[in-house]
Amino acid sequence: MKLSDILQPLRNEVESDDSLREITLPLARAAVRKCSESIKETHRGDYDTAASLLEEAKKMTEKARHQIANSEFLSSRNLDTAYQEIAEASNLLSLLRDGDFTPPSDNGIPSRPYLTGLADTVGELRRAILNSLRTDDMERANRLLGFMEEILDELGTFDFPNALIPELRRKCDVARSIIERTQGDLTTAIQQAKLIKELRDFEKRHRSSE
Repeated sequence: MKLSDILQPLRNEVESDDSLREITLPLARAAVRKCSESIKETHRGDYDTAASLLEEAKKMTEKARHQIANSEFLSSRNLDTAYQEIAEASNLLSLLRDGDFTPPSDNGIPSRPYLTGLADTVGELRRAILNSLRTDDMERANRLLGFMEEILDELGTFDFPNALIPELRRKCDVARSIIERTQGDLTTAIQQAKLIKELRDFEKRHRSSE
């Protein structure tokens, strides 16, 4: 049998995968953009818009997943970045809006990208905490810090090689650093608020004694 005849079906398979890749990559990128927009709206407090954008991202990844379902080469890993962003955006939204985490099954997210996306949520929670500190909402900041610490504590129990959960250890190291900085920021803000209160109380007592 001629080699060209042997290789032709293989060429057809690769060309088919290439065509699918050209279809799915734009969908994955669009889903990532939708998640980024969702995160922005969540921080702004427009939870309805954030949820709508998140739903659009979910539909895009579902469409891409169906496109590559019959490919032996392409797999869900080609959509991992989109899945991670959905995990991050959905948990940020549910934590700020409802005070609850969103399980991967709610958005059809595979386990690995859900875990790494959850780790990325820590950075967005820090952003929400800084927004709370600007409005002197210490109670909300403390509550969100608790979520950050819970995420790191729970992810720390996934002590597996990088080959099994790519990037999780590195992301946890980043999250730990973010949490330590946030703890320092929150402590400083609380001390400043306490000092301001003491100064105001002193001024009131001084005025009343005049």
